[in-house]
Amino acid sequence: MIKIAVVDDEQMERDTLKRYYLDLQQEICEELEVLLYSSGEDLLDNYDYSFDMICLDIDLPGKDGISMAKELRKTDEQVILLFVTNMAQMAVKGYEVQALDFIVKPVNYYSFAMKMKNAINIINNKKHKNIIISTPRGFQKVSTSELYYVEVRGHYLYYHTLNGVFRQKASLKELEGNLTGLSFKRCNNCYLVNLRYIDLVDKDELQIAGEWLKISRPRKKEFLQSLANYLGGIRL
Repeated sequence: MIKIAVVDDEQMERDTLKRYYLDLQQEICEELEVLLYSSGEDLLDNYDYSFDMICLDIDLPGKDGISMAKELRKTDEQVILLFVTNMAQMAVKGYEVQALDFIVKPVNYYSFAMKMKNAINIINNKKHKNIIISTPRGFQKVSTSELYYVEVRGHYLYYHTLNGVFRQKASLKELEGNLTGLSFKRCNNCYLVNLRYIDLVDKDELQIAGEWLKISRPRKKEFLQSLANYLGGIRL
């Protein structure tokens, strides 16, 4: 699922974009969760770092869209920004906040869909990577979207996946570095877990794929904060 915020002070524009996203969802067979905001302040007041993309009007009352984007970038450097504007000359300012693109009003579905498909492809590529695991008979390609957790035992890593467990001689620290920016976090020195598959946290343990793993005391605070951010700002 991809989570999107639409920020526009005009009800008609919000409704149009919402309808376009619903049509796009059917076209690309991708689940899209779209939340509507009438001002940038409303978005910032409720911001929880779980958004993948923000579709932001530039011409907003109070702080304009560029100013709001600058506020967002102070705390979230990863979210994709797209501006919607009836002032095309203002869109160049989007480069100051690393905006991906802009859409000129009045928005037509063809232009909207073309730009959104590109943005969604980028989001999906950022959300997973492929890991190549050497096997006695060759290699096994594993997508991080299918990886529950990685366990280190001695000099070997054990990849617990949807399709079974695979072993490879490798470094957990190096793997962790390669997965920076994805939904993986160490709960202790032995386990690197995929936050998306955690079913339950109970004191110093977590349940994932039917297994119970320990959360170490030194890593607990940082781990639980990462999990809270991933789940959308819940308190743990």
